[in-house]
Amino acid sequence: MMRCFLGFEIPPHIGAQLLLQSHRLPVARTQPPENYHLTLVFLGEQPMDVLQDIDLALERFDAPSVSLVLKGLGLFGGTKPHNLHASVAPNPALQHLQSRLETLARSFGVNIPRRKFTPHATLAYLRPSDFDHAELERAIARGMGFETEPFMPDAISLFRVHQGKHGNRYDAVAHYPLSNL
Repeated sequence: MMRCFLGFEIPPHIGAQLLLQSHRLPVARTQPPENYHLTLVFLGEQPMDVLQDIDLALERFDAPSVSLVLKGLGLFGGTKPHNLHASVAPNPALQHLQSRLETLARSFGVNIPRRKFTPHATLAYLRPSDFDHAELERAIARGMGFETEPFMPDAISLFRVHQGKHGNRYDAVAHYPLSNL
């Protein structure tokens, strides 16, 4: 079994901009730059035979690259925020690609909850003791002007999740090239 997801690696120059933003955040535990990514489909714990089937399908998967822009900061969790992130600017091509990948994963029996895809790059996972709400809201407001230059991932990656008591680590274990049409 392997806990994993499909996503995009964040290019180093974009990661440097995210790191700069994370240093401005009033939270104790930000993500290390090597963990920056954009999740497309969370697969969860999967047996190796299912992952081999998905791997073979992705080797034949044909899709163009998409131009992405990270724009503004946001929170997930409502009144009890648990995730602080850089948002991805609306992008119909990204939504379409994500939908195709979700359909592909489901065709191999992967149980994926049906919920709206909200693309983002996580900067910090939050616990209530990690931050002051008012200070965090001010930091989010200051970060609304944050925007990266466009970037085009050249591959979909399969990431392995290594869970640890001091946070997760994500390693890209396979890459599936996108066309640059």
